[in-house]
Amino acid sequence: MKRKIVFFLLFVVAMFSLAACKSKEEVELTSIDIVKENQTIEELNVLVGDKFSLNVVANPTSEPEITWTISNPSIASVSETGSVEVKGSGTAIITATATKYPYISDSIYIISKRKVEQLGVGSGLTPEDPIFLGNEGEEEPIEVYFIEMQHIYADSIFIKKGNVEVLIDAGYEYDGTFVNQVLMEKVADRRLDAFMVSHSDGDHIDGIAKALKGIDNISLMVDYGGTGGGNVLAARTQYIPKGMQYHSAYDCANQINGASNRYYLTSEFYVDILNTGNYITSDKTTASNPNSLAVIFTYKDFKFFSAGDLTSEIEKRLMSNENLPEVTLYKASHHGSHGSNSQDFLDKINPKAVAISAARADRYGIEPSGPQKGKDYNLNAASGHPAAAAIERIYKAPNISLNLNVYWNAVNGTMKFTSYGEDSVTFSGSPTMKGYYDLTLTDNKGVWNEDLKDWENKVTGEENCKLHETKVFQFRDYIQYLPLWAREQYFPDYTN
Repeated sequence: MKRKIVFFLLFVVAMFSLAACKSKEEVELTSIDIVKENQTIEELNVLVGDKFSLNVVANPTSEPEITWTISNPSIASVSETGSVEVKGSGTAIITATATKYPYISDSIYIISKRKVEQLGVGSGLTPEDPIFLGNEGEEEPIEVYFIEMQHIYADSIFIKKGNVEVLIDAGYEYDGTFVNQVLMEKVADRRLDAFMVSHSDGDHIDGIAKALKGIDNISLMVDYGGTGGGNVLAARTQYIPKGMQYHSAYDCANQINGASNRYYLTSEFYVDILNTGNYITSDKTTASNPNSLAVIFTYKDFKFFSAGDLTSEIEKRLMSNENLPEVTLYKASHHGSHGSNSQDFLDKINPKAVAISAARADRYGIEPSGPQKGKDYNLNAASGHPAAAAIERIYKAPNISLNLNVYWNAVNGTMKFTSYGEDSVTFSGSPTMKGYYDLTLTDNKGVWNEDLKDWENKVTGEENCKLHETKVFQFRDYIQYLPLWAREQYFPDYTN
């Protein structure tokens, strides 16, 4: 009997010992979750060169044996203990599997990018030696901003592609402050990779000094040329000693004095300085509208044309000198003037979208300000640029006659056009600082509201509208310039 008891006790001990040898994983494991720094994750954004550790939390709590795998070893490596080293940019899936129970696993999605950093400044002459050396943020889109100006008309365009930034013109002196606000917000390294000045009119150059305040460096400057003066000469004088590469439009178009007609800002993003046949030479002092700098920015399939206040006469020369492509985005020259934007030229470049940079017109010689009692000229924006003749021609351009993608920053505020390199853009505007007023509600007279410190019936909510969708389109009787299909669709009761 004692022997039987001993054997029974030995059997019980053996069973307990066997159970103890079995891990809780084998007996009770139901799920696992991947964690990083004790946080459960499903998706992880990382940078090339990052190193970090992953672990698992088991349910119920235990320490199961885990097998780690990754779907794309060129993106990252993962060790048998969950240590990860990021090797390349792209996407991959990391999976943790319970070794003894392969049906129990968890996965996370990693998105790897190269670190945005500038390693130097190149010549810009080839894709292999661009102005921006390093990684500008290769996954980022190109953004073209038409900054809302406050004076009568004026231009300032800001282009951003990741950490690459370009400024074209800076409006009147009053506008320079608003341009500077944009630069201080968006140029984190305080370096402009390119600064371009189209011509010497005050509504394009007077704001330069204020706009560039706080900008430490400029990599490349291309302007209208000549001896320069005022803010333009001051910018050359300030930044050339800091290493800025400077060239005139004349030298670029003729590829002389070390200048090129194409500059690569990155390996995929470049600007062509077009030969208008009318740039001023080094002995001249000023460059008027016909002498404006004409350029096309290209990022993959996206193309943006800008030419300051170029006139129709010089557009003809440009077409004879250059084999112009169709473009994605077109800046209406001279704020949409009747003396620019010729039909032949618009048909040739056939833009997918048109941006018009022109504030609601004030009287010349009047200092800009916020709403002010007694200052009631053109409150409904019925006068001034853009001109009816230019609008008519713009809507006849083949692509525009189909998509009606016309925008004006007097109603759209600061306008942003975005592309990831496609021959198309997405648009977003912002509430206008200046704007216009619906005088049809007040007997076509401005009514000052002392409580608001503003005129009554300011038009709002149009910042993301196409021009034909705005009230001012009707105030100016632009309906007649729409193609017939659009008139019938949007304004079926219209008669002229």
